[in-house]
Amino acid sequence: MKNCLYLLLLSLMLGTCALAPSCSAGAPSHSSGIDDPDELRNSGPSPATAPETDTAIIIDEDAVSFRRNDGEVLRYHLTPRLPDGLPDHYARSGFVHPLSSPAGKVVTDDFPVAYAHQHGLFNAWTNTTFRDSFVDFWNQHHLLGTVAHHRLTDTLREDGFVGFSSELHHLSRVYGKVLEESWTARLHPRTDVHVIDFRSRQSNVTEDTLHLNEYHYGGFGIRGSKHWNPSDSLHFSGHPTFLTSEGLGREAANHSRPAWTAMYGDVAGSVAGVAIFPHPDNYRYPQPVRVHPGIPYFVVSPVVLGAFTLPPGASYLSRFRVVVFDGEPDVELFEELAWE
Repeated sequence: MKNCLYLLLLSLMLGTCALAPSCSAGAPSHSSGIDDPDELRNSGPSPATAPETDTAIIIDEDAVSFRRNDGEVLRYHLTPRLPDGLPDHYARSGFVHPLSSPAGKVVTDDFPVAYAHQHGLFNAWTNTTFRDSFVDFWNQHHLLGTVAHHRLTDTLREDGFVGFSSELHHLSRVYGKVLEESWTARLHPRTDVHVIDFRSRQSNVTEDTLHLNEYHYGGFGIRGSKHWNPSDSLHFSGHPTFLTSEGLGREAANHSRPAWTAMYGDVAGSVAGVAIFPHPDNYRYPQPVRVHPGIPYFVVSPVVLGAFTLPPGASYLSRFRVVVFDGEPDVELFEELAWE
């Protein structure tokens, strides 16, 4: 017990949230770089120098938007959205859509045809156990759980960067709030590609352990463009191409553990895409990626490698760099943009 307390104290002194495995069997290391409460302003410099840009953050009652040179880079939703004709249980807030390339091509989709529970860039667990119940925060149509924006906690406009921090709640339909998540997004000042860093801290705010069960998906996900959705007959123009840092395509990439994963294809007449880079300090890095064989989405998912737990008061920290680009992936540029 003394060793356990000593290791926990040491981890706090070093600025991490690491829990010793012997103190919390099955729990992650809870480490994602420095656990800095002001990381919105202290997540490091841009990966490359860039010219001055007309970059703005705009907030209204429904959303936070990053804009650059009169074009929208992303929109984060503060209030629930629900398209006409969908059941109420699909209402969702606390996600990013649209996410656009420098040329203005939207590479995400929201409430896609046949998969209305997927939303642009979003963060949710699929297969969990809480108290005596199975809880699925991802698939809203199962009526077991969901994720919702709660409040905006901070904004940034400084040295060419714009950003925000928000609080989200991961809700069980039976027990209410289980996880409280701090989500930070920060746009870098460069114009050739859009570079956005996301940081998530999910804390168990209950008095019971949340069990994240081994499963083939769940975590930080992205739903690709409506032009890549074969179920969307109005907009579909072709399947996207997938590429990982290991040179793997769609089929081989599934459940591999790359440094980055890219998805790209035709969007209204020209090629654009998006790549996600998990941070090297993320739990179980390099983290597995679930690449769906038929629809345009992938998710970075540590539960592919096995179950873990979040005891009361414990937190799961993760960071991801998202790069939105026009044309096909530039592997040399991706190496430049990788986390240091």
